[in-house]
Amino acid sequence: MRLLKLVICFGALIAVRDSQSQGYVEAGACAVCHRAIAESYAQTGMARTFGASPHPVEGRFEHSASGQVFTILTRQGTPFLRRQLLDGTNQIESQVDYWFGSGRHARSYISRTSSDELIELPVTWYSEKNGYWAMSPGYDRPDHAGFSRKLTYRCMSCHNGVIELPNPSWETGTRFPGRLPEGIDCQRCHGPGKLHIDIAKQGAPMDRVRAAIVNPARLPADRRMEVCLQCHLETTILKLPPTLLRAGHGVFSYRPGEAMSDYILHFDRAAPDTPSDRLEFAGAAYQLRKSACYKQSGGTLVCTTCHNPHEPSDTPAAQQRYVQACQKCHQQKLSAMITARSHPTREDCATCHLPRRRPSDAIHTQITDHFIQARPRAEPSTPLTEFNDSNTPPYRGPVEFYLPSKLSDAKDQELYWALAQVKHDSNLTAGLRALEAAIRKYSPPQAEFYSELAEAYRRAGKPTQASEFYGQANRREEGDWRIPQRWGSLLISMSQLERAATTLDRAYALAPKEPVVLETISNLRIKQGRVFDGIELLRMAISIEPNAASLHATLGARLIQVNDVSAAEKAWREAVRLRPEVAANCLNLANLLARKGSTAEAEFYFKAALRNAPEFADTHLAYAITLEAQKRMPEAERELRSAIENSPDFHEAHLRLGLLLQKRGDNVSATHHFEKALESPEPRIREAAREKLRQP
Repeated sequence: MRLLKLVICFGALIAVRDSQSQGYVEAGACAVCHRAIAESYAQTGMARTFGASPHPVEGRFEHSASGQVFTILTRQGTPFLRRQLLDGTNQIESQVDYWFGSGRHARSYISRTSSDELIELPVTWYSEKNGYWAMSPGYDRPDHAGFSRKLTYRCMSCHNGVIELPNPSWETGTRFPGRLPEGIDCQRCHGPGKLHIDIAKQGAPMDRVRAAIVNPARLPADRRMEVCLQCHLETTILKLPPTLLRAGHGVFSYRPGEAMSDYILHFDRAAPDTPSDRLEFAGAAYQLRKSACYKQSGGTLVCTTCHNPHEPSDTPAAQQRYVQACQKCHQQKLSAMITARSHPTREDCATCHLPRRRPSDAIHTQITDHFIQARPRAEPSTPLTEFNDSNTPPYRGPVEFYLPSKLSDAKDQELYWALAQVKHDSNLTAGLRALEAAIRKYSPPQAEFYSELAEAYRRAGKPTQASEFYGQANRREEGDWRIPQRWGSLLISMSQLERAATTLDRAYALAPKEPVVLETISNLRIKQGRVFDGIELLRMAISIEPNAASLHATLGARLIQVNDVSAAEKAWREAVRLRPEVAANCLNLANLLARKGSTAEAEFYFKAALRNAPEFADTHLAYAITLEAQKRMPEAERELRSAIENSPDFHEAHLRLGLLLQKRGDNVSATHHFEKALESPEPRIREAAREKLRQP
C-alpha cells in the first residue's frame, strides 16, 4: 500500500540546502491527522508520478527505425533494460531505478548514473491494448537519444515533491541527491507543512492551525487555479520558450497562494495555431483556457470546478462531478434540447464535449481534450506521426506573454519579453536588439540576462558581442561554473587562447570534476599544440562520465591526430556501442574500418549511419569511395548522386561523380559535374576539375 510509504516518522524534516525550501516535512506527516484524505489521494495520478522502481513487466520490443532490440528483464530481483542492434552487437544494459508517470496512460523508466544523474530510458510501457512496450515520447525515430537523455530539474519539478537541489538551474541542473521523494505530495498544493504541524502539536486554537497552512479552496479563484497551473499549464513542448523561470528563483520556490508570475512566466506564439489543430500531453489548462465556457465564466471556472484533487479522476463520484459542473450552467438549455429531441438524453457530457484524443507529442495514448467544444471534431483517420523538436519545423516569429498577459513592472516587461525572443531563436534579430537595449537601460543585477544574451549572440555568429556579455555575466555570478566554461569555449574559437586559459581556470576551480569543463580545457590544450595533455584530460572526463559517447568520439579523433589508430578504433567502437543512433559515430568507425581493409564491417556501419541520418551527404560520399575501391561502380554512383541530392554544392562529390562518369564514357555528364567542382573554395578540388576539363 502506498499509504504505508506515506505514513513515516511524524514531523521528520526533509534535509534541504535551498533556503526557499525550508519548512517542508516528510509526506507521511500529513497522513497522521488526515488519514482518509491521504488514502484517497494515494490513488490519484499526481501521487503516483514518480517512484522507486518496481519490477517492470518483462518483455521484448524491436524498433525497426533504429535497427535496435530492447529487452526488459529481471536479474536477481533487479530490473534492467538491455539494448542491442538487430545482429546482436553493441549490447548495453542499464539498471531501472525509478518509474516516471502514473501508469494510467503510460509509465517511463529512469536509471541513476554513478555521478547521480538520472537518465530517461528509451522505451515506455503504455496502458492501451492491455499494455504494451513502445518507444518513449520523442524517441520513435532512427537517431533517438538512446541512453543519453538526462532529466533536468525542470523535468522533475512537475513529477515530484520538493527536492534538495545543489543548484537553482532548472534547465541545466541534472545532479540529484541520493534520496528522492516519491510523487507529488500534499505540500505542492498546500505549501510547507512544518509550521502547521508544530502549531497543531501545541494544541493551538483551530483558526491558528488552519491559518498556518494554505487551503486552496479558500484562495481567490485566480490563485486557486494557479496551484494547478504550476504543473498543468504548458503552451507547447516545442522550443519557443513556453516558460521562463524568473531570475534568482529556485526550482521549487513557488508557494501556493502567491502569484505564480512572481516565480514563472508563460509564453506563446504571437499567432498560435487554431484551437483544434494542436493537442499536447501537458496542455490541459492551455486547452481549457481557449474554451468559451472558461472565457465566459469570468474566471470562476477553475480546475477544481470539476476535479477533486484528493480523489482519482475515473471514479463514479468523479464522473458525477463532471456532469454536475456542466449542468450547473447548461441544465435549462439541455432540458429544452432534449425536449426538442435535438440532443441525446444521456448525461455524460464529457464523452462528446471533452473527447479523448491522441496528443501530438505522445501518440501511444489518449487523454481528455479540455478544449470544451459544442461540436468537437473527430480524430483524424490517418495515423499520427509523433512530433518533437527534431522533426517539427521550429516556430519563427514574435513570442508574446501568455500568463500573465503583461507584467506590471516596465523593467521586467522589457527584459523578459526580449529574453523570450532570443531564448530559442524564435525572434532572434529583434530580440537581440531589444535585450541588449533593455540590459543597457536597466543594468539588471542578475547574471542570467547577460549570459542568455551572450549565448544568443554566439548562435547568431557574433562572437565579439557574445564575449562582451559573457564577461558581464561572469562578473555578476561568481558561483556558476557554466558561464566561464562557455565563455572559455567561445574564446578558444576566437583564438584568444590566453584569455581562454584564465577564464577556464575559474571554471575548473568551481567544478574540477565536471566533464564538460575538462573537455573544454582539453580543446584549449589541443589549440595550444599540447595534444597529449588534451588526450589525458579527455580520459579524465571519461573516467567521471564513462557513458558519454561524445567524449569517446572526441577521444578517437584526438588519437587519430597522434596516429594511435588502434586506440582510436577502441574509442570509436565504444562511442558506437553507447550511441549507435548517432550517424557521426558510425561514420567515424566505418571510415577507419574501410582504411584498414575491414570492408564488410565498414559497410555495416556505413549503412547504419545512413539509416540514422539519410540526409548526411558526407556519409554517402565516404561510402561511395569504399564501394568504388571494391569496383562496385553502380552502387558508388548511386551514393554520389545521393550525396549531391542532399547537398547540391558538395563539390568533392561532383568531382568524384565526374571521374566515375568519365571512366564510363559519359563525357557530357562528366563535364557538367567537373564544372560544378570548379566552384569549390578548395584549390585541390578546383585544380583537379580544371585538369579534367583540359583533357580532350
